[in-house]
Amino acid sequence: MFGLFKKKSKKPSRDDIIAQAKQNAAKARAEIGQENLDRIARALMDENKSEGLKARDEIRKMDQAHVADNLKITLREDK
Repeated sequence: MFGLFKKKSKKPSRDDIIAQAKQNAAKARAEIGQENLDRIARALMDENKSEGLKARDEIRKMDQAHVADNLKITLREDK
Protein backbone atom coordinates (compact mmCIF):
# COMPACT_ATOMS: atom_id res chain seq x y z
CA MET A 1 0.00 0.00 0.00
CA PHE A 2 1.46 3.32 -1.15
CA GLY A 3 4.88 1.75 -1.43
CA LEU A 4 5.54 1.86 2.30
CA PHE A 5 6.16 -1.85 2.61
CA LYS A 6 8.09 -2.44 -0.59
CA LYS A 7 11.62 -3.70 -0.29
CA LYS A 8 14.17 -1.07 -1.07
CA SER A 9 16.63 -1.92 -3.80
CA LYS A 10 20.18 -2.29 -2.62
CA LYS A 11 22.65 0.20 -4.03
CA PRO A 12 26.13 -1.10 -4.78
CA SER A 13 28.78 0.00 -2.34
CA ARG A 14 31.49 2.45 -3.27
CA ASP A 15 34.06 -0.35 -3.41
CA ASP A 16 31.83 -2.38 -5.74
CA ILE A 17 31.45 0.59 -8.06
CA ILE A 18 35.23 1.20 -8.11
CA ALA A 19 35.92 -2.47 -8.78
CA GLN A 20 33.43 -2.49 -11.65
CA ALA A 21 34.97 0.68 -13.10
CA LYS A 22 38.45 -0.88 -12.97
CA GLN A 23 37.17 -3.99 -14.73
CA ASN A 24 35.53 -1.87 -17.42
CA ALA A 25 38.72 0.15 -17.91
CA ALA A 26 40.85 -2.98 -18.20
CA LYS A 27 38.43 -4.46 -20.73
CA ALA A 28 38.40 -1.26 -22.80
CA ARG A 29 42.21 -1.01 -22.65
CA ALA A 30 42.49 -4.58 -23.92
CA GLU A 31 40.06 -3.93 -26.77
CA ILE A 32 41.54 -0.59 -27.85
CA GLY A 33 45.18 -1.35 -27.15
CA GLN A 34 47.63 0.57 -25.00
CA GLU A 35 49.40 2.01 -28.04
CA ASN A 36 46.22 3.66 -29.31
CA LEU A 37 45.40 4.97 -25.83
CA ASP A 38 48.84 6.57 -25.58
CA ARG A 39 48.40 8.19 -29.00
CA ILE A 40 44.98 9.57 -28.03
CA ALA A 41 46.36 10.88 -24.71
CA ARG A 42 49.21 12.68 -26.50
CA ALA A 43 46.77 14.24 -28.97
CA LEU A 44 44.53 15.46 -26.15
CA MET A 45 47.46 16.92 -24.24
CA ASP A 46 48.67 18.80 -27.34
CA GLU A 47 45.16 20.05 -28.05
CA ASN A 48 44.64 21.33 -24.51
CA LYS A 49 47.94 23.23 -24.29
CA SER A 50 47.55 26.97 -24.00
CA GLU A 51 49.31 29.28 -26.40
CA GLY A 52 51.68 30.34 -23.63
CA LEU A 53 52.76 26.77 -22.95
CA LYS A 54 53.25 26.11 -26.65
CA ALA A 55 55.40 29.24 -26.97
CA ARG A 56 57.43 28.25 -23.91
CA ASP A 57 58.12 24.82 -25.40
CA GLU A 58 59.17 26.34 -28.73
CA ILE A 59 61.53 28.79 -27.00
CA ARG A 60 63.11 25.96 -25.00
CA LYS A 61 63.79 24.08 -28.26
CA MET A 62 65.46 27.10 -29.85
CA ASP A 63 69.15 27.96 -29.65
CA GLN A 64 69.71 29.74 -26.33
CA ALA A 65 72.11 32.31 -27.80
CA HIS A 66 69.55 33.24 -30.44
CA VAL A 67 66.87 33.66 -27.78
CA ALA A 68 69.17 35.82 -25.65
CA ASP A 69 70.01 38.05 -28.63
CA ASN A 70 66.33 38.55 -29.45
CA LEU A 71 65.53 39.42 -25.83
CA LYS A 72 68.36 41.99 -25.74
CA ILE A 73 67.07 43.59 -28.94
CA THR A 74 63.53 43.68 -27.58
CA LEU A 75 64.65 45.30 -24.32
CA ARG A 76 66.64 47.96 -26.21
CA GLU A 77 63.58 48.81 -28.35
CA ASP A 78 61.38 49.27 -25.29
CA LYS A 79 63.60 52.02 -23.83
